[in-house]
Amino acid sequence: MNRKSFLKKIGTGTVGLTALQSMPFQVTNAFQGRTWDSRNYAWISNHNGTDDELRARLELMKNAGLDGILPSGNYEKWIQLAEEFELDVHAWFVTLQRGGDDWLIENHPEWFMVNRNGESSVTDPAYVDYYKWLCPTRPEAQEYILNKVDEILKLSEIKSVHLDYIRYPDVILPIQLQPGYGIVQDKEYPQYDYCFCDACRNKYENLYDKDPMDLENPTEDDTFSQFRYNQVTHLVNQVAMKVHDNGIKLTAAVFPTPDIARSLVRQNWPVWNLDAVFPMQYNHFYHKPVSWIGQAAAEARRELPATTEMFSGLYVPEMTPIEVSQAYEFAMENGANGICIFPDHSMTQEHWDYLSRVLQKG
Repeated sequence: MNRKSFLKKIGTGTVGLTALQSMPFQVTNAFQGRTWDSRNYAWISNHNGTDDELRARLELMKNAGLDGILPSGNYEKWIQLAEEFELDVHAWFVTLQRGGDDWLIENHPEWFMVNRNGESSVTDPAYVDYYKWLCPTRPEAQEYILNKVDEILKLSEIKSVHLDYIRYPDVILPIQLQPGYGIVQDKEYPQYDYCFCDACRNKYENLYDKDPMDLENPTEDDTFSQFRYNQVTHLVNQVAMKVHDNGIKLTAAVFPTPDIARSLVRQNWPVWNLDAVFPMQYNHFYHKPVSWIGQAAAEARRELPATTEMFSGLYVPEMTPIEVSQAYEFAMENGANGICIFPDHSMTQEHWDYLSRVLQKG
């Protein structure tokens, strides 16, 4: 399962375009390191087509100036084809959202997250049917994820393991997505608030002598917020030790800024032990102009360690061709090391032409 399914309700037209203005913000101590050979990427979620059709997509990427791809599956096939175009391959791994994992759902539903109403994400998923989430607190779930990572690490040709959906379900959706689900989220509602499974409740009570269900307002309790950040961070850092021991880099797709990530999905990604981070700076999801991508990049760069590279994620269906090139420039001017487009098959020839020109300028 990939994020394309989750985005299908918002359409593919460009909406709410705002005239660009000069940006009133500046990045401080912008990261100057250049430790990776690859600089610009594409997330690949569509694996359909003959080998020649896939080669044609890769040729468009290579000719435009991209350096690598992040496929969400069919790793061996993409490795084989990408080698012909000298494109790096990073293994995009959907981590805690396991809605497509039928064996796991059937055999271990008790490993999945539970909301504040006591409803399992297996039986009562939020938003869409596949929103079934493993709980990062459970040792059994951690072991399951680590075993999945082991399978990926057998592919010696990959440059990184790329974690996605490494977070809690959205307690609040980005504002543009809410109308598509007929909801208004003006605060945190219990049906979207995770996780209150037995493992989380017991661990929190052992640490703080209180059941989180008994907190007066769990959504505003700083200790409980930090507890949830820590569960995901601990899992990421377990994965990092395994991946790094194998001489492979660890990267992650994350929400667009540290503040948005913490508030919407309990994701405190600046403290993770990553080699690179790919913030999904999808400006239209937040009703922002393309210049906001620069602001988001600057905010991210300020909180990241200097050793962690950052590649700004761009959502192509919501962008005109010129906006793609502008987004690249805004990101690079504010601390990004490159960009990652999604999805590649939404790029028209005009999109590729504009992107190619700006990448060649460098």
